[in-house]
Amino acid sequence: MVEFGNTLTEWGLKIIPYSFLVYFPVRWLEYKWELGYSLIVKSLWYCALGFMYLSSAVKINLVVTFICFIESWDLLIKQIELNKKREFNK
Repeated sequence: MVEFGNTLTEWGLKIIPYSFLVYFPVRWLEYKWELGYSLIVKSLWYCALGFMYLSSAVKINLVVTFICFIESWDLLIKQIELNKKREFNK
């Protein structure tokens, strides 16, 4: 079971940079097209982080760094949405 967990962690660490780079344009398109799937991606990232904490993985800092940038991008998009709603309500 430990070997399986280590394999999943290694796969995850290989996939994280790609999903990180894809998240930014996908989140922007989601904003433009008024879709709502980015929370699924973020939940998977947080789940991965939780599993890494449980297994005391060494590369937790890498995941935390990616999550910080994704969260900051998401907050920027949310602010733009909020400003758009404020302008609409005037």
